[in-house]
Amino acid sequence: MDLSPSAWLEALLPSVLAVAAVTAALVCAVAAGIVVVLRLVLRRRHRAVREEAAGGLSGFTWTPPDE
Repeated sequence: MDLSPSAWLEALLPSVLAVAAVTAALVCAVAAGIVVVLRLVLRRRHRAVREEAAGGLSGFTWTPPDE
């Protein structure tokens, strides 16, 4: 049985790579989730500011008076 550092490295390399891949995937998933949540919050805030600027009547449609 070879106990040299290179033998240990060769034996553990697949496990280390698997752990690194799973960690990278989780980091990317969390980052994507944060981006999605921030976009939703900013979109909702932008919509609220737009409705407030319209006087709260963003869904109101004007109809001309009958003559």
